[in-house]
Amino acid sequence: MSTSYNSSNGSSYTGSVRGQNGVISTGGSCDDEEYGDVSSVKKMDAPASTAAYAEQQEHAQEQTNNKVNSLCADFNYFICLCVPRASGPGDMAGRLGRWFWGQSDQFISSIIVSISMIPEAISYALIAGLPPSFALQSCWISCMMTALIGGRPGMITSASGLSALLLYRLINTDTIGATSIMFVPFVVAFAGILQTFSSFFGFGKLATNFPAPMIVGMVNGLAILAFALQFRYAKVFPLTESEMTVSAAAAGDGKAVEVELTIALFAYFGKGLSWIQPWLNFGVYLGEVFLAFIVTMFVPKLTTFFPATIMAMLVVVAVEYGLARQFGADTPLLGDYGGVEVKYPWTTVLDSEYALPSLASWETWKIVTGYGSALFATQFIETAIALNVVNRLDESDGPGFLVLFGQGLSNVLIGFMGGMGSSGVVSMSVLADRTFGTTCLSTFMTGAMLFIFMAWGYPIINYIPLSAISGISIAMACSFIQWRSLVAVFTAFLPNNQRLLLPPQFNVDRLDVCIMLVVTAACLTVDVSALALFCIGVAVSTVMVCRDRGSEESQGQVEIEDIEEEEEVEHVEVVQKQQSIYPSPSGSSGSRSDNHSNHGGCSVNPLDFMCDAAEEAIFPVNGGCV
Repeated sequence: MSTSYNSSNGSSYTGSVRGQNGVISTGGSCDDEEYGDVSSVKKMDAPASTAAYAEQQEHAQEQTNNKVNSLCADFNYFICLCVPRASGPGDMAGRLGRWFWGQSDQFISSIIVSISMIPEAISYALIAGLPPSFALQSCWISCMMTALIGGRPGMITSASGLSALLLYRLINTDTIGATSIMFVPFVVAFAGILQTFSSFFGFGKLATNFPAPMIVGMVNGLAILAFALQFRYAKVFPLTESEMTVSAAAAGDGKAVEVELTIALFAYFGKGLSWIQPWLNFGVYLGEVFLAFIVTMFVPKLTTFFPATIMAMLVVVAVEYGLARQFGADTPLLGDYGGVEVKYPWTTVLDSEYALPSLASWETWKIVTGYGSALFATQFIETAIALNVVNRLDESDGPGFLVLFGQGLSNVLIGFMGGMGSSGVVSMSVLADRTFGTTCLSTFMTGAMLFIFMAWGYPIINYIPLSAISGISIAMACSFIQWRSLVAVFTAFLPNNQRLLLPPQFNVDRLDVCIMLVVTAACLTVDVSALALFCIGVAVSTVMVCRDRGSEESQGQVEIEDIEEEEEVEHVEVVQKQQSIYPSPSGSSGSRSDNHSNHGGCSVNPLDFMCDAAEEAIFPVNGGCV
């Protein structure tokens, strides 16, 4: 006979539990207090009777059909637009209004993310030495293209900082026959072609199964870089209006291949730029940043009815125009930081302002293939990191093939329309998740709203204070930085007998901690770190796959031994569960692998310690380990 288990998160399990004498208990239930998680209970593959198994499958199918019918009935008003039964224009307008109301979270999220994306994209263009239009073009094209092709729901793609550091080398390269900026469209398009073809050779699977230590190290590095980027908003904008055009780009004088270390952290920080003056304006700016940070971080603890990011923007706008400017203090606005206006966002490289190099030259192909391959590796790394982070937040696996294929095609189009390329961005993806933008509709509308702001909405958007966007960005950086991994660095130096007493999320392999620190340091110091990390990631993935296979084989041997000793299965599992939850002070609670595999009724894998403390304290994640 079978027993039914209903977990606290709504999932159910119907299976068999073998007693000490090998008899299936009737009408019994697995209790959370006694057994913890259902994964710790030994399950049989199927009931002994074929008829009982068929009856069980039929009952499960009936339950599934009932749930689907109930869901369709509850949301009938939101999906009725798909049924051509409208009685007239009024009925159609009513249905459309109900659909917009049902998708209001997606539209609000797209507005928030698109506004926050503007100064970040402009900063990346400045890092690369490109006009802001290059970055803004990349953002709206990539979001709309990846959403239409079917990329990862909720993952935002836009211009990225590590790609900007690589393009900075290209811009400062001494080229023949054309200015170095004219090579950018070819380089971006070539990287897009490589990304498209890579999706057919298993790179999508690699992107979704990236090594956990590299993910955590890269996320920590990107969080620190995102925080350093906010200092640029409090400095004087370095370009004039005439210098923000494509024709004003100067030719580079560096070698095509030159070993030169550019500190990425300094490039994000914007060295050599002066702070805004007078100091009263600077102090008001810092106060508004802190206010936006507090509202974004702590309002979700009180209520989720109104988005905290929208509230933060409204509060800072009220303080800026209601108080600060009334007393003669004014802080930088979005319009002061280059603005969002792009006069002709639908221009292409075929326009007269572009003087593209000749593809008949071998020198051109050397530059395009070299920098294009490096840009492909950089974009792949950033996309893989963003994809794994969004998978962790949504507790689902994204389609790696469609993500790479869609971004590859979008980069080809971006190169044709004069952009700097795009990849998955962790900061904006986390912001979209925090504002409930978890569908492809939200990603598509983010690109559409950005295009609307660029073409027509800039007179209003340009008056948003940069301090509001900076405070929200700092809150997002604090949200996705992995605080537990920082604790794991200190616990790595403890003796083994003391490490066995720690919770599994703090008891990380020393090799994994070393990889995490190396990746974080590389992101902060080396401008082409992503190119090296691409090769390291493939190697580490191979090693971890071999290690996982070895652990699976050993686990299989343990299961065979457990099957041979059926009378002791339940007893051994309960004892191991209690030992993992309540380890003995002497450290004799079992091996480290046992303590790492079960803790608090939660199965722990290498990605579980990505569930950071700030994320759980301020933005609770259901199903995570605490």
